[in-house]
Amino acid sequence: MKQVIIMVICILLIVSGGVGEIKYLEKSSVFLSSDVDYIQNAIENNNYQMAEQQIDNTYNSWNDTKSVWEIFINNDEVENIDEAMVELKKNVQFEKKDEALIAIEKIRQNLKNTVEKHKLKIDNIL
Repeated sequence: MKQVIIMVICILLIVSGGVGEIKYLEKSSVFLSSDVDYIQNAIENNNYQMAEQQIDNTYNSWNDTKSVWEIFINNDEVENIDEAMVELKKNVQFEKKDEALIAIEKIRQNLKNTVEKHKLKIDNIL
C-alpha cells in the first residue's frame, strides 16, 4: 500500500511540475512578446533611441528568463531566440528598419513555436 501511495505522489509531482513548466513558458513568452511589441512600435515610428533603450531592457529580461528556459527546453531553441535578439539589436543600432522588423518576427515565431512545442497535447505525449 505504501508503494502505491508513493508512486501516486511521484506521478502527481511530475505532472504538476510539467504544468508549472508550461505555465512559466507561456507567462514569460507573453512578457517578452509585449516588450518586442513596444520595440516594434518604436521602430515603426522611427524612434531608434527609444527602441535601443527598450532592447537593452528586453535583452536583460531575456537573460534572466533564458537561464530558467535552459532548464526546461532544448538549448537550440534558446540560441535561436538569442541570435534573433542580437540581430535585432544590431539592426536597430544601424537603423535598418526592414531587417529589424524581420528580426522581431523571428523572435515572435521562435517564442510561439517553443511554447507550442512544450504544451501538454496528445501529439506531444505520443
